[in-house]
Amino acid sequence: MNSFIETFAIRKLAHYKLFQLYVLIPICFLLVFSYISVNSYAQTTAFDDTLLSKLFDRVKGSVVQITVSNKDPLSSALGSGFVFDKSGHIITNDHVVRNRSYNDTDTNNTNNVTVTFLDEKSYKAKIIGSDPFSDLAVLQIENPKNESLKPLVLSNSSDVKIGEHVIAIGNPFGLSGSMTEGIISGLGRVIPSQNPGSPPGPELPPDQENALVPSASFSIPEIIQTDAAINPGNSGGPLLNLKGQMIGINSAIFSLTGEYSGVGFAIPASTIQRVVPILISEHSYKHPWIGISGIDINEQVASAMKLNTTKGFLVVDASPGGPASKAGIQSGDKLVDVDGRKTKLFGDVIIKIDNQSVSKIDDILVYLEQHKKAGQSVNLSVIRDGKPQTIKVVLAERPLLLNTKPLWLGIDGVDMSADIATKLNTNQSTGILVVGVISDGPADKAGMKGGYRITDINGTQIELGGDIITSADKVPIKNLKDLLTYITNNKKEGDKMSIGILRDGKPQEIEATLEAKPKDLRQ
Repeated sequence: MNSFIETFAIRKLAHYKLFQLYVLIPICFLLVFSYISVNSYAQTTAFDDTLLSKLFDRVKGSVVQITVSNKDPLSSALGSGFVFDKSGHIITNDHVVRNRSYNDTDTNNTNNVTVTFLDEKSYKAKIIGSDPFSDLAVLQIENPKNESLKPLVLSNSSDVKIGEHVIAIGNPFGLSGSMTEGIISGLGRVIPSQNPGSPPGPELPPDQENALVPSASFSIPEIIQTDAAINPGNSGGPLLNLKGQMIGINSAIFSLTGEYSGVGFAIPASTIQRVVPILISEHSYKHPWIGISGIDINEQVASAMKLNTTKGFLVVDASPGGPASKAGIQSGDKLVDVDGRKTKLFGDVIIKIDNQSVSKIDDILVYLEQHKKAGQSVNLSVIRDGKPQTIKVVLAERPLLLNTKPLWLGIDGVDMSADIATKLNTNQSTGILVVGVISDGPADKAGMKGGYRITDINGTQIELGGDIITSADKVPIKNLKDLLTYITNNKKEGDKMSIGILRDGKPQEIEATLEAKPKDLRQ
């Protein structure tokens, strides 16, 4: 009996000890893991603080302030830039130096662009290349003497991830050597490039709507979005990863006040790597141009057009005389109310480019920029009237509009319509009816005739009897917008233009020499 009790006691004690091991061992592991985690977190936090300060010390000598001075105070500018190579090339935004680049007629005067390093050493610089469509410009430091230049290392933009920590260095509001931190909050954004013929702004807000972009407007694809604080003066400065590698150049902010609101945009390093070497060697960059504008297909547009897909790009307008128009791409021809907005629908819907799927306009922009050059061709797969087609388009060079003076034909006109055509007893329901010709203007000198007979059409008094413009240089003209777009994209002051007209029902060709519109003219 005693033996049995002792055996039972021993077994019970063994079970109790085993139970203690099962409980104590996990607790010990948990305590050790917690200690390691807390200690590691503390070390990581301390390491990150050290990393940022060390990172700034490592790259601060590669970031510069760009000062553009001009006789006109409104043309002066302040921005940032960075060292690209040891030859003294500095990269900044085109919009920082645009006034000097395009408006300064004294080409021998290069002393109004100054590059200043954080150690307060300043150098005169000249602009050797610029590209408004990617918002990039290249400066060359003059007489850098023995300056030890430290170029930034450009990273592979394709490796950038949303959530990745980044820092921005620049000169916001002229406060040199400022650093802010944040994360990558978005990739693959598209922002409009500034028209080089329009007044430059310190920062460029993105187009947040599916607006019908004018034919002379273009966009910059592959943009990086960040919440690192970017303000006026940061433009042209680098956006860096925590390795000190440059992933983009700060270019724009989205703000209603012109100051930081949590959304900034940077042009990716891949664009810099593609464009800057060409700017250095050739001083300009030729972008491929297809000549279309429109909207991305969505459920509302697909329903209105009875499409079987909600992906693709609807061509609303094809620039007259542009590559797409010449290839036969059809633009929208029926105004339909979509979400309370009148939109021209039933144009071609692009679903592929060279067999690459197209979900939105970004896909077309990125493909052209990365894989094509002016003069090369692309095959567009489109849906037209519910049926698939393939159309070959030969790309042209994107038109660069440097003439800030609007060109002038010297006419008053109205778009033709079925009602006007009926009154004129003609089958020509598209084009421009010339109702008036400005005395001594280009059209007057070319012999164009205006209206002389006032008629009421749908409650509007219109002068009939004038010429009907149907083409410009053999390119069909459907309305006033087509004519303006064609002239803007293809002509400069002093150019001649062959104008196809209908006069008394008979087709004719007249030639006009385009002029800059007189400043004191009121139309």
